[in-house]
Amino acid sequence: MNLAALIAASLVVPGQGAQTTRASMRVIVEAQGTVALQPGGQCSSAFGFAHCKVDLAPGVNLMTLVRGGAPEPLTLLRQVTTSQQVPGVDQAGFGVASVHRPEVEQVCAKCHPMDEAKGRAPGDSMLGTECTRCHADVSFRPRQHGPVAQGACLMCHDAASTPQRYAVRWPIQETCFRCHQDIQGQMLRKAYRHGPAAAGRCTTCHDPHGSDNEFWLKKPVFDLCTNCHTEKADGRHVLVGFVYGDTHPLRGRDHPLKPAPFYCSSCHNPHAAQSRFLWQFDATEREQLCETCHRK
Repeated sequence: MNLAALIAASLVVPGQGAQTTRASMRVIVEAQGTVALQPGGQCSSAFGFAHCKVDLAPGVNLMTLVRGGAPEPLTLLRQVTTSQQVPGVDQAGFGVASVHRPEVEQVCAKCHPMDEAKGRAPGDSMLGTECTRCHADVSFRPRQHGPVAQGACLMCHDAASTPQRYAVRWPIQETCFRCHQDIQGQMLRKAYRHGPAAAGRCTTCHDPHGSDNEFWLKKPVFDLCTNCHTEKADGRHVLVGFVYGDTHPLRGRDHPLKPAPFYCSSCHNPHAAQSRFLWQFDATEREQLCETCHRK
């Protein structure tokens, strides 16, 4: 899509039918006056452009763009990270609809400096630049991933990538393993791997910028695990006639061996283990796992 086509359509980014794995998307429209994105979009207008942010439900999102004339349809597709990967889906948030394509950057450069990463080393801080101000939704979260807190965006993102700049430098798992070598070593040594980890899809469970949850998980542990393991969502697991009721507790209790809550990963390793059930403590038999806590 060339610059003339973008302006003619008045939709600068992301473009009709854009696909993402993110829970929200930024929509930028070139238009005079008030712009509304319905349902649920929040828009602010200045200098002939409207910046909107819309939360997306998994699947097809049918939106309506209102900017003074007849309402215009806008279709946005959100793929969930646990689904089968679909060709054309922007797995890292930097697909064909990215702000950082040359024809889009030409439009944005009317108001925003677009080259603040030029000449910076990967470890240099981008805090205080237009980059972190524009991307405040990922730059300032309650629990931040280390490089994000330091503003070291270029450790993971490539300012010279094409056709869109700032794509992730390497495949996701390779990017993560450059720092998280302990997890890489664990996965190489253990006999069994968790599906998403084996497939290199770290961002199925973790948000690489940060989140409200520990370990930058996309959801609290129980909710995250039962997002895939739906049969465990009713809380019934392991055995009937347990001392706490009719099943082993899955949450809501203290961990018996350390000062932490008890949840799924208290018994199962989310990356790799020596048993096909991914038991913690290198247990290979059920009794070994149980006796770790129940020593009687």
